[in-house]
Amino acid sequence: MSDFTMRALSAFGFAAVLLFTASVSTPAFAAAPKSCLPGSLKSALSQIRNKFGSPIVLSTHRPGATVRGTGRRSLHASCRAIDFHPPRGKYKAVLAWLKRNHNGGIGTYSGTHNHIHIDNGPRTRWHKSY
Repeated sequence: MSDFTMRALSAFGFAAVLLFTASVSTPAFAAAPKSCLPGSLKSALSQIRNKFGSPIVLSTHRPGATVRGTGRRSLHASCRAIDFHPPRGKYKAVLAWLKRNHNGGIGTYSGTHNHIHIDNGPRTRWHKSY
């Protein structure tokens, strides 16, 4: 395994690495389940793709997912959240656009988990560094 794959395995877990590596050369949604996503999230990703280029979807539906450190059920568990990497060099622009246009939750992650999270829950904003 490459060094990148090993780092990704430790950072995201095996299932997310499979989703990530499968989606690198394919359009958004190709590797992550999309049929259960609400229209508002599909629309947000579609608009991001049209305005900035194709994001790399890391995860959508994760049955049994919980919010780290709380034990509370994550919106990923009910297919109401998406984690993704924006197109290269577009992180700040995508985030600014989401803050102006997305009415659900927006989370940013830095460190080993460098991605953006959106969901259709309450309008909340947060940042985590892992």
